[in-house]
Amino acid sequence: MILFGGKGGAGKTTAAAATAIYLAQLKPERRLLVVSTDPAHSLGDSFGFPIGNTITPIKDLDNLWALEINAQQLYDDFRKRYEGVIKKIIDRGTMLDQEDISELYSLSLPGLDEVMAVLRIADILKSEEYDLIILDTAPTGHTIRLLTLPEQMRKFFNLFDLMLEKHRYLSRHFTGRYKKDETDEFVETMTKDMAKVKSLLSSSATEFVPVTIPEPMSIDETKRLLVVLKEYGIPVRSIIVNKVATEKGCPFCLSRSTDQRMHIAQIEEEFASYNLIKVSLFPGEVKGVGDLTQFAEILFGRASQYRLAPVEAAPEVSPITTAKMSDLPQKNLQFLLFGGKGGVGKTSLASATALHIARNNPDKRVLLFSTDPAHSLSDSFGFPIGDKITPIKGIDNLCAFEIDAPQLYEDLKSQYRAEVEKIIDGFLGRGLDVKFDREVIVNLIEISPPGLDEVMALEKIIELADENKYDLYILDTAPTGHLLRFLELPGLVREWLKTIFRILLKYRRVMRAAGLAEKLLKMARSVRKIREAFIDSEKCEFVAVTIPEAMGVLEMEDLLLTLRKLEIPCHHVVINMVIPPTECNFCVSKRKEQQGYIGQVSTEFSECTLTQIPLFPHEIAGIDALTELAEVMYGRQVAVSGKIG
Repeated sequence: MILFGGKGGAGKTTAAAATAIYLAQLKPERRLLVVSTDPAHSLGDSFGFPIGNTITPIKDLDNLWALEINAQQLYDDFRKRYEGVIKKIIDRGTMLDQEDISELYSLSLPGLDEVMAVLRIADILKSEEYDLIILDTAPTGHTIRLLTLPEQMRKFFNLFDLMLEKHRYLSRHFTGRYKKDETDEFVETMTKDMAKVKSLLSSSATEFVPVTIPEPMSIDETKRLLVVLKEYGIPVRSIIVNKVATEKGCPFCLSRSTDQRMHIAQIEEEFASYNLIKVSLFPGEVKGVGDLTQFAEILFGRASQYRLAPVEAAPEVSPITTAKMSDLPQKNLQFLLFGGKGGVGKTSLASATALHIARNNPDKRVLLFSTDPAHSLSDSFGFPIGDKITPIKGIDNLCAFEIDAPQLYEDLKSQYRAEVEKIIDGFLGRGLDVKFDREVIVNLIEISPPGLDEVMALEKIIELADENKYDLYILDTAPTGHLLRFLELPGLVREWLKTIFRILLKYRRVMRAAGLAEKLLKMARSVRKIREAFIDSEKCEFVAVTIPEAMGVLEMEDLLLTLRKLEIPCHHVVINMVIPPTECNFCVSKRKEQQGYIGQVSTEFSECTLTQIPLFPHEIAGIDALTELAEVMYGRQVAVSGKIG
């Protein structure tokens, strides 16, 4: 197995698809499957034709197939297939009745994409149909969670086994024997499957290939990723350094190359123990088998440079720089969200906006909040921020915060453990406290839900909003697939809370859980307030960020569709990283391709205000660079008075 991962926009999908094509052509006797585990898939875009949730043959290659995992469809199939077995296990191992079990089982779960990806990979491995599996993973934060899931899911199935142990004990006690049935077979099979996936991830037959670009944020994410990979014993031998700017061409090209030089030196020093594979920045999108083959030739050392034919400039769609977002900072908002595909510049735009609004509205308290598990606010500002609310130097009314979801979850477990023990005592009674009942309930709270970071981020936002310490929350969100899950969370959490609260009320005579019930009721009210704020155009605005490339535009289409469905207001679309007009062949080629996508966005999303932001010849990092970006986004503004409601 080969896994490709890294920061959004580094080129993971391109590297995975190109490697798949190269190895399929090199070894025609081997059967290869390339799989996307990213909920916002772009594998089909990379190959240039639809793929989807069915294993699809790649044209002109008899030994290569591709798959984009559809988590929701797989979850629906999984629930139908195992509904009877899982309900039987819960019935045997808890004191819930059939009505409670059915209602809990019908609820949607956050974090499905990672869980279903692991289960699907386990099925593929078990089939032994393919000699090599290549994984195109989600951006770093969610890839790390994917890698930890086999162990977490092993704990989950162990819990099921513990639930069954009570049934086995009672069966042996009253009948003298126990005969295994489909519940035991389900737990044993799933446990073996997870063990197989976990074993493969750390075996010599597996290699993880980080993909980075010569920019500080991407380098820092790669360092964090390598730490986790080492912790889990997952082999890493090579690192791809993608999008290396050419040292020839116009002044803009030379400026970018000069800016990258020190970052490349940092990569060579910090990752010296790995095989570093440098790939030039292409003058256009790498899309289709032909482009991917050319990318693979450079990747595997068969060529040193792309082939570029002379091109003519395309007609301009609109001016390169527009400051059409000047109305946004003057709105009396409570929440301002920036979202889009990984690598489109969400963090930079959110950070620049926070600086701009705070400076021009000194009486407004602004909090910049990262909900992405692979945080980069610290990289954006150029100093550590972390999981404590941190004042931004020189700006009294601006703070920033990178949520540490795992630590918040540990705090939550500690907070509730004593109360849960009291609930168990009250529910079971001293004479009925069978060892298995207590172990099941205690172990249940020890299992982290897959959508942990989204749930914890939502709860922290609720807590901060309730405290009323800040007037405006600017959210730097996770890449599209996981952002959508976060935006859907208020509805999912409300359904969970309603169901759990109903069960608490049902058992209130035997379960003295007044404290827990009160906390759940408070959380339910807060979640409702967040949901109401998110759909209120007077309180919330979503800024969709994309780049003028096929994958960015396609992901934005999905994002805007979901925003409409969830009734979250979005009036602004930002097209970031637009190549400025120059005369060199490289920039003309890239800009011509971009103009086509800018025209497509202008036509398809005409109801939104469109703002183009140029590609800067240097990295956007530090207060000065963010200030420069803010001036491009909003123009120079005088201070505006008035509080945010």
